[in-house]
Amino acid sequence: MKILLITLSLLALVTSTTTVPVSSVYQCSCTNAMTQTDCLTDYCNWDSTSGTCSNKACTVFSKEDCEGVPDTFGCIWNYTSNKCEGFTKCSDYTFTIGNAGDCNDKLIKCQADLNTIDSTTGTIKCKNRTQDAILSIDDCNLLPYANCFWYLTPDGKQCLQNTTTNKCEAKSITKCSDYTKDNCNILACYLNGDVCTELTCAIIPEDQCFVYFSYDSKSMIFCSWNGSACVDLNVSTLTQEKCLDSTYFTYGWNPDSKQCEICVTDPDQDSSTNIILYGSILMAIVFLS
Repeated sequence: MKILLITLSLLALVTSTTTVPVSSVYQCSCTNAMTQTDCLTDYCNWDSTSGTCSNKACTVFSKEDCEGVPDTFGCIWNYTSNKCEGFTKCSDYTFTIGNAGDCNDKLIKCQADLNTIDSTTGTIKCKNRTQDAILSIDDCNLLPYANCFWYLTPDGKQCLQNTTTNKCEAKSITKCSDYTKDNCNILACYLNGDVCTELTCAIIPEDQCFVYFSYDSKSMIFCSWNGSACVDLNVSTLTQEKCLDSTYFTYGWNPDSKQCEICVTDPDQDSSTNIILYGSILMAIVFLS
């Protein structure tokens, strides 16, 4: 799934917990690399004349690379032509109604446009995402029941399945216990008996010790495995080798401060505020559609 980034948001730190707005996640790209060593040849081009690094064209990427590079590359995989191509704009893309979630999952900062449902052709168009949340929709009433899971509406409510009426309904959610056991948000919560309860890094098993979301899908919380338990990620302790991978390309290494810092988008800033792209560009993040 594409994690969508246009603007840079501030990092929120609570003790050692790293909580980041989704608009800040997956921000690093080749343009952040300041030296040829950090300009990774599999994904980037180095200009020896200007001493700058740039993203390779989308057309050279395989399906795996196309779907794995950060969204700042602007690449999406075309399943019809089986080619990687540059993303244009949300309204250019159409999916079947049953795959309306692909507007969120396969594109960049898009959501399903429920006003464009065509029952004759069985299709729906996409539109620009209306809010900075992983799951965003305008109206629960038009969302297919099968896809009615935790989408956030402009008024702050969430779309949830009513298993009694078999309808998709908008509900006010302010904490995990507001969910029922039938619609507990597994991106942010877990079932403790019959009670939907807030996730923490401490209860996540080793093979899933990476990230989880806030209940409204507007923020991501990072975790790390310390050898015996899953704990809150403390970015200030990351080494250069771990900085990029451990934060899903949200932070990069600053060679001057020797700290892991959030990526910036202005390459003209001085080296004390520019971030180096270091390590592998490709990482898969799997989210529930």
